[in-house]
Amino acid sequence: MNINKITQALGINTQNKTTNVYPKTKPMPMDSVEFSQTAKQPSNDEKFVSLRDEISIGMKEVLEGEESAAWDFYINSNEENLAKMNAATDKQGEFFDNKEVYEKLKAINESGGVKDAKLQKQLTKLTTQFGDGIEYKDEIEAINKKENEISQKLNSFQMKIDGEPVSKAQIQKIMETETNPEVRKKAADAKIASGDLIADDLVELVKLRNDLAQKKGYDNYFDMKLAEDYDIKPEELDKLLNEVAQNTAKSKDTVMSGIKKELSEAYGIDPKDLRSYHFGLLTGEDPEKLVNDEIKTKEQVVDIAKKAYLGMGYNVDDLPITLDLFPRENKNTHGFSFPITPGKDARILANLTNNASSVDTLMHELGHSVFTVKTDPTLPYMEQDTTSTMTEAVAMMMGDMIRTEGLAKDLISPEVNEKFATSLGKEESLFVNSSMRTIEFERRMYQNPDQDLKQLWKEMNVKYTGRSEMDEATNEWATIPHYLSHPAYYQNYFRSALIKAQLYEALTDKFGKLTENTETANYLDEHIFQYGGSKEDNEILRDVTGDNLSAKAFCDRINRLVEAEEAAKQEE
Repeated sequence: MNINKITQALGINTQNKTTNVYPKTKPMPMDSVEFSQTAKQPSNDEKFVSLRDEISIGMKEVLEGEESAAWDFYINSNEENLAKMNAATDKQGEFFDNKEVYEKLKAINESGGVKDAKLQKQLTKLTTQFGDGIEYKDEIEAINKKENEISQKLNSFQMKIDGEPVSKAQIQKIMETETNPEVRKKAADAKIASGDLIADDLVELVKLRNDLAQKKGYDNYFDMKLAEDYDIKPEELDKLLNEVAQNTAKSKDTVMSGIKKELSEAYGIDPKDLRSYHFGLLTGEDPEKLVNDEIKTKEQVVDIAKKAYLGMGYNVDDLPITLDLFPRENKNTHGFSFPITPGKDARILANLTNNASSVDTLMHELGHSVFTVKTDPTLPYMEQDTTSTMTEAVAMMMGDMIRTEGLAKDLISPEVNEKFATSLGKEESLFVNSSMRTIEFERRMYQNPDQDLKQLWKEMNVKYTGRSEMDEATNEWATIPHYLSHPAYYQNYFRSALIKAQLYEALTDKFGKLTENTETANYLDEHIFQYGGSKEDNEILRDVTGDNLSAKAFCDRINRLVEAEEAAKQEE
């Protein structure tokens, strides 16, 4: 997940005051113009580009400063680093609280905007970014304060089992391998305890965000984020979700039926007695379990990922990417890429352990970071953005390579490698279901934050992920990190999943396995990475795949792989 909190949440961190960054220009003297001519006035497009480029000088400094301070806080969440992050947030807030610049942006908007569609998006973005901090200063300060308060509380929280500290990676390991239901429940409860810690605070944050959105004319904050940050209407998102759900419904039923059968046999219980903490076990001859058994150390995970990127033509050790990869006290427990300076500086925070999931995580975050450092730094600053749906799609495509490219093939038999590759269909089907649960819950939470959110989460799990009506209602929902740091972002993963499948199909048609062809890097740099956020997703997709975004490749892959896995089981 890309952590760029500012460019993904435009206008959210704007406060205080600064000086004018737009120089006044002298009027042209009349005697310099021929009597029969009228002095040519700059167009709105020209006015905006000039203003944008002046703004970008200071904007680059404050946004990179905030991103760097966030990195320091996430890798070491102490009071000193919290203070530095808050100071960096205040500094960028002071920059954007510039009424004169805001009025100039508004004037361009109100005089017809600009003709170029890309520039108009930038104009709208900047007007919101400057205007929110001026018009909604108190609301934004309250949101920032609450976000930082929750982050500090969460980052310093220590999960425990029977009084002993455990990491997120250890919890994951238990859920994948432990067959004792009592131990599994303790592990699940330890994770949920972090949700209990911040659930009430998150509800308060949702209400603060909704207050801002409603004052800006939106029904709720979720809808505001779709419109202002992700450029998708709610009805368009619904159409996409429904299309994938309908086209993969048969695969979903097959996958859920198979999982429940395997789990009931593993625990020796009736399928109706399965509870949430039973799920996640890698049963019997599950190919992921067999892969995990052969990955002996977390350092081996790093070696696998670096080798894969080298096979594509990227030497990670020679790139300006900083790695902080292993768990320790007072460090954020999730995985993020920090795009500090496009073209020059990216950083990865992870908490790796020795399993396939960690390979996926590191491959994913490296996808973000390589995208960042390969972006052309001479692009206009606003076009260097590496937080688009496209960069998420690339990262997800890279994460898949543990299966699609057989990154563990040297550790396992060809038969296991084939089964592991085929199991991607099941994983993608589960991703569809969990994504729909996560997206619908978040949307409904913003629509009514006063409802019983524990019960709503339970209902979403029953509806989408096959969980039992007999499950306990818990605050597991509050353990979803995106609800705090990246509101309304999960739908971006969903759309990115469609793009990644479409990209991978086209790229492998050109190069075969990407990690076995060093020409891959040159192609990705030339056709995708160098453009940062300067091209629309469909523009890149048409260049690389010959078509606009489509769900076809994604749905076809799920259905094909699920059918193949089911056929193989029947043969056995």
